[in-house]
Amino acid sequence: MGEDLSNKTLAILLGISIVISLGGLMIFMTQGGEQVTGAAISPVALARINITARASINWTVNTVDWGTGFVNETATYCQLDTEGENDPANCSGFTTVNEGLRLENDGNRRVAVNLSSNVSAAEFLGGTGPLFQWKLANNETDACGDPGPGSTCTQNASLPNYQSYTDVSTVSVEICPCFFFGNDNDTINTELLVRVPTDSFTGVREATLTAVATVI
Repeated sequence: MGEDLSNKTLAILLGISIVISLGGLMIFMTQGGEQVTGAAISPVALARINITARASINWTVNTVDWGTGFVNETATYCQLDTEGENDPANCSGFTTVNEGLRLENDGNRRVAVNLSSNVSAAEFLGGTGPLFQWKLANNETDACGDPGPGSTCTQNASLPNYQSYTDVSTVSVEICPCFFFGNDNDTINTELLVRVPTDSFTGVREATLTAVATVI
């Protein structure tokens, strides 16, 4: 009898133990993932952007027009430029021009710039001793210089080439070896000069200047 009681007591205690164990498991399972320990987690986030290199130059002032006029009969030629030269003793009717062409590096890379004209002075104006010339100058400080380290140009007060009036070239020539793209130093001026002889062509005459940029 005592042995039966002991066996029953053991069975009851074992049953209670199992119930308690299952209850503990159920309580643990309903607590949520925050109770899980022992695993290291390293979450990773990613930000991505693809920036395109853009080499671009643009004539922001793209026309010079001296208008209509003629060489005075007492003169052998009329000389005009984009810096205000218009001698009334030699020239009649032409418009005084005080601004040349302006070229801007509106891309995001420094570039070398070549320039050419589609016509020479003889083809543009004709006659005896015509001139068609250009001169380059920084419109903004240090816009053009020599190639420097990284994405910079060396600090030059003026362009290294064509700082005085020089005959235009019908062959592409380098006018700026390092044209910077910063907002405060990305424009250069192209001043123009023409000398119209008394025996020049007549009618509307036009010349086209072409600038070509190459990434450096």
